[in-house]
Amino acid sequence: MQPRVSIIIPVYNGEKYIRNSIIKLQMQTYANLEVIYVDDGSTDQTGIILDETATEDDRFRVIHKENGGVSAARNTGIKAATGEYLIFFDADDEVTPEVIQDNVDVAITSGADVVLFGFWYFNVDCKEEKVNEFPVSFSGTREEFFTQCVSEAVDREFFNAPWNKLIKGKLISDNGLCFDTRYSLYEDNLFATDVFIHAERIAINPKAYYRYFLRSSGSLLTRFHDNIFEGLTLFYDRAMEYCRGFDRNEAQIHSFERMYVTHTYTFLKQISCNRELTPQRKKELLQSICEEEKLQKALAHVELKGRKRIIRYLIRRKQYHMIEMLYCSRSKFFDQRKA
Repeated sequence: MQPRVSIIIPVYNGEKYIRNSIIKLQMQTYANLEVIYVDDGSTDQTGIILDETATEDDRFRVIHKENGGVSAARNTGIKAATGEYLIFFDADDEVTPEVIQDNVDVAITSGADVVLFGFWYFNVDCKEEKVNEFPVSFSGTREEFFTQCVSEAVDREFFNAPWNKLIKGKLISDNGLCFDTRYSLYEDNLFATDVFIHAERIAINPKAYYRYFLRSSGSLLTRFHDNIFEGLTLFYDRAMEYCRGFDRNEAQIHSFERMYVTHTYTFLKQISCNRELTPQRKKELLQSICEEEKLQKALAHVELKGRKRIIRYLIRRKQYHMIEMLYCSRSKFFDQRKA
């Protein structure tokens, strides 16, 4: 008999896209599914649509709860799940009909505790799509995955998200894994790192199955106040802890350092160019980030060019106003270069 797979999907006020999400899951070629939608206090028609679906299709379950954020909703789904495997999707994204079948097959064949698979990024604003597939298939132990795949997985953003991973439910329950409700961003990264810390065997299916929609309404700029840098730094700490569990880890550490610095630079740019922040508040935010000791150490190890190298110099000199000016410059020289 097929092992049951629990698909956990948090949703809040998703009436515009929830029907498409439902249809994509009803099209799955895999039969033994438990689809758990966690309605996170929606005030539109989302809950009604989901309840109607659950009445018509016994594979679907709906849990209604007070609004508490995506992490709390996912944790509610974890507690309710009965599947041998769990997977986490977002309600406003899309999946192919074979996403569950193909990756369960990989999990069974390889004996993996977690299977990673490829995905697409679709930019809603410019209607551009980019495929992100791993270069090779892989199946092996935790040590082999770390040695052979982690650097590539971090650089290709395979490592971070929960929605490109089929995970054994026993791994989650035995180790008490859950999403950190303190953070509105990087909670995914923290959860994924914990999964890799505890997984004995890991497999990679390079093929793309998940379409992740990039929407400007969900940009970091609109959510910066929600202790995002603190969440990023906690993830970086957890990643370093993960790397220290292996003897030869220099390349992997450098991959996480590059990610830490790259994401931090994004925050610096968005703070600098945010017109809603007062000059004093900008200075406070820039200073709090730039004086982080872990960032200073990572900057010393990462190779930087162009504007990024100048920014590093200004960080070390504590020239926060110059950082703001540099990022917000509209000169032709800097507009031709990516921040």
